[in-house]
Amino acid sequence: MKSFALALVMLGTGLAARAAAPDFAWQQSATNLALLNHGKIVWQAVFDPALPKSFVHPLSTINGAELTVRSPADHLWHRGLWFAWKYINHTNYWEEDKKTGLSAGRTEIVKAQAAPQKDFSGRVELDLAYRLPGQPPVMTEQRVLNFSAPAADGAYTLDWTATFKMLQDVELERTPPKKTSGGYAGLSLRFPRAFVPTWKFLTSNGKSVAAEANGEKLTWVDFSGPAADGTTAGIAIFDHPANIRHPNNWYLNQSHPFFTPALIYSAPLSLKTGEELKLLYRILVHPGAGDAAKLGAAFQEFSR
Repeated sequence: MKSFALALVMLGTGLAARAAAPDFAWQQSATNLALLNHGKIVWQAVFDPALPKSFVHPLSTINGAELTVRSPADHLWHRGLWFAWKYINHTNYWEEDKKTGLSAGRTEIVKAQAAPQKDFSGRVELDLAYRLPGQPPVMTEQRVLNFSAPAADGAYTLDWTATFKMLQDVELERTPPKKTSGGYAGLSLRFPRAFVPTWKFLTSNGKSVAAEANGEKLTWVDFSGPAADGTTAGIAIFDHPANIRHPNNWYLNQSHPFFTPALIYSAPLSLKTGEELKLLYRILVHPGAGDAAKLGAAFQEFSR
């Protein structure tokens, strides 16, 4: 009887293990690339020219529990993981008109290529143009997104590389920072408001309260907590040492929640015609709560 019961337990364990084993597949169209696991989206890159900006949403756990939010009611222009300048030559490229859904300055998708791989890593290449409506671009961007294949524990990374070329003299400006407002621009992560009571920030200088770390120079920031699939998970952004003004001042907001390595937080950035600006970030989606030692080691690996 005991051996029979043990056999049932072992059978049940084996079935559960098989059910939990990854079953990856690609979902691709002319405007997006998504990695699926058992039919649920692990990550999705969206590059639809009909939308105001390109973005990545959702970023999910390996089981498909979404960790980011797209266009929440409080800030419709927050789209999961996205990049936007605040002001270029005094024109707003960040906020979008609630009636038209467009910014005063346009971030135009000129060309997009996506390359899913057999090992379930993926690459997306974008050519972007920053312009006023009906006018020549003031700046172009070549953006490359390299998604790693998921690791055995479900972790995966996205290396985000952006090379901007100035076609005119350009001033990159922001709203001057005041305590918990202003200063933001650049690569940004937005999470659901439902995460606020239970999810925790962790920064490279050891702080865990957004208001205390906001505006400080940091090399990485992590946000983690309980996910909808019953696991604990988190997302971190690493700011590469080669980036201008590294370590950058970061904008962190607990109430949204939202964070960005805001390279123009402390001051505007002026660039001349023909100059280039290259930025490199790594986004890490990981199981478990944020761990300072592990995140520090991951940042050092990325830095090399």
